[in-house]
Formats: sequence, structure tokens, C-alpha cells
Amino acid sequence: MSSTKKFNRQLYEEADAKAKKAMHPWLTKQGYHDIDFTEKKGVDCSCMKEDSPAYFELEIKYSWRGNPYPYHDLRIPYRKKKYIDTWMKNGSNGTLTFVVFNNDCTWGAFIDGDVVKNSEVVAVDTKFTKNEKFFHIDVEDVQQIEIGSTDVAEAFMNTKYPS
Repeated sequence: MSSTKKFNRQLYEEADAKAKKAMHPWLTKQGYHDIDFTEKKGVDCSCMKEDSPAYFELEIKYSWRGNPYPYHDLRIPYRKKKYIDTWMKNGSNGTLTFVVFNNDCTWGAFIDGDVVKNSEVVAVDTKFTKNEKFFHIDVEDVQQIEIGSTDVAEAFMNTKYPS
């Protein structure tokens, strides 16, 4: 068994399309513009909020059903550190936010990039891997947002580690 999950193109394409479809209307409602899902910058979405760049990395946690997020912690695969590294290399310009959707993309767990960057890294055995590294984020550092909601303009900005 490998220490990283083997890439599955079909699963990626299904989840990627579903997450982006859910994210686009939310971004628009929150006043983001120049929304680009082509992954030219590496992350799933780059856009602007006023005059500031914003970057979003999206994933779906299929075991999360309904709301609230049912676990005491949230794990971001350590292999996504490359997005943090690129963001930092570019002077941490703008915001970097990791978004983990529930299985039907009606709720999202939003985690500020600085929270992820400063979190503990742990090795975990999963059903696909052995000793895979993850950023371990306390659920208290996560902003849970109903994706159809419009009254959350600043809700995902983490006050512990403001971007």
C-alpha cells in the first residue's frame, strides 16, 4: 500500500466538475469576479474580490453527509502543500482558501490557507493508503457555510489567522 492515494482520473473529473459547479454561484453572490476554473495557477479556482486576488482549492468529502461537519478534525492531504508553497513564493498575495464540500456540495468547510500552513502534519492510514500525510485542522478553525446562503460574505475569513 502506498503512502499517497493513487490518482483516479474518473473520480477527479466527477468531483472536480461537481465542486466547481457548486462554487461558481456562491463566488458570484459573494462579489468575486474574473472567476477562472482553468487551474492555470494550480489551484481549482482563481478570481478577484475587489482588487485582491483570491485562490480556492476544492475537494469533496463523500463521507460527510448533511450538516454540521460531523468530525472533530478536518484533514487536507499534505500533497496540497504545493499550493501553499506557490502562494507564499508569490508573497502570499491575496487569499488562499481550502474548501471541503459535503457529499452533495450543499455545505462547505472553508479553511484559510494560513490555518492549513500552520497546522500539524500527521500520518494517517486510510482505506487507500498507509501513513499518508495530512494537515490536521481542528474543526474550530473551520468556517462551515451553506453554499446556497447569501448572508456569509465574510464568514469564511478566519479570525484566528486573517489573510
